Amino acid sequence: MTMFTVNGVVHETHEGNQTLLEVLRNELGLSGAKLGCGEGECGACTVLLDGKPICACLQLASSTQGHDVRTVEFVAETEIGRDVVRAMITAGAVQCGFCTPGIVVAAAGQVALGLPDGFDAALEGNLCRCTGYAKIRQALETIPTERKTPLVVTTRRDMQLTYALSRLAADSGIIPIAGGTDLLVRHEHDLVDKRFLDLTRLNETGLAVIRCSDQGLVIGPLVTWTDILCNADVMREAPLLIEAARTVASAQVRNVGTLAGNIATASPAGDGLVALSALGVELEISHQAYQRRESLADFITGPGRTSLRRGELITGILISRQPRGADVRQFFRKVGPRRAQAISKVSLGMVVKIENGIIQYLRLAFGAVGPRPMTCPTTTSFLLGKAINQPNLERASEFLVKEISPINDHRSTEIYRREVAVRLLSDALLQFT
Repeated sequence: MTMFTVNGVVHETHEGNQTLLEVLRNELGLSGAKLGCGEGECGACTVLLDGKPICACLQLASSTQGHDVRTVEFVAETEIGRDVVRAMITAGAVQCGFCTPGIVVAAAGQVALGLPDGFDAALEGNLCRCTGYAKIRQALETIPTERKTPLVVTTRRDMQLTYALSRLAADSGIIPIAGGTDLLVRHEHDLVDKRFLDLTRLNETGLAVIRCSDQGLVIGPLVTWTDILCNADVMREAPLLIEAARTVASAQVRNVGTLAGNIATASPAGDGLVALSALGVELEISHQAYQRRESLADFITGPGRTSLRRGELITGILISRQPRGADVRQFFRKVGPRRAQAISKVSLGMVVKIENGIIQYLRLAFGAVGPRPMTCPTTTSFLLGKAINQPNLERASEFLVKEISPINDHRSTEIYRREVAVRLLSDALLQFT
């Protein structure tokens, strides 16, 4: 049985692995949140979880126990919600109306919490097939944004790490889940026979925070993409990770999706993997009987494959202190089919130090051009100590196309990916001259 609070009322459900959206619509009769894509792309199912916009189709109902859920039925009657609805009506920003509840909730949540990028983030996570967004954007820009409402903090932290590790070691059938933004899509919502261990219940504070020291940054496995975007230490020490975070999915997904989940998914196109590979990250991995460290490069063994053993969890992401100074730059860029919510066709992360036009330090990582992030040691070795000029860039490109191994798939072609990788490298280095 799961007890959770929806629109200020406590409800219970006895069903198994239902999504929050299924419970809202089928059990509680709250039909404002819609089922659109089922993958966290359209935003039609947006609700507020502890005040933050999320996709209800990607949230297990059982994971909301101890949390506060607000749907459009509630939000539309708040001061901010009424302002959003009034603005949408005045601007004529509604046609079929299927997407409108999600837009109202996302916009109200972004304004209320002052989350990064405001209405841009609200709209990038909500698909409208009718209006072309012009009138929606016009409506949202008329809404006052200076107000803030207190964040509802009801997070359930009632599980010890030692208990979680012992469960995982004893039962290989249990699936650890945090944000679930990839896991639920991967299982295509076929959740009936699955058994999950909700890691968001872990009560060790270090697992959900970002710590900064003289050695660098330690990012807990429950830190979300939104946490990263809002963190001053990450902005100062690892700005390319901030740039990568901005490109990850939508605000609704970033509010619950975790960096550790992005690592464990081990997608060759994973934005976090590219940024972290360029930063030379190590992982802290815990088992009930031991703790070990492993470089990210060794941890990712292939598409969707890692070195994680039975009973192990990622418990820390360790970013060592990066080179500093006016001559040091960090760079991240991805190329996809669109500017928001895009899976990479090619991506590049880079940390580079250039003195007097000569490359003194360089770490590269390319995504979606091989079975895992490609650090291209031969290309890197060639460029070190070299001036950034056309002959050297052309020679580096020759090494690069031999080191990467892109494929043809439904997102792009091998030829296109090779050409884009070459251009990304050249453009990145030339902008630092």
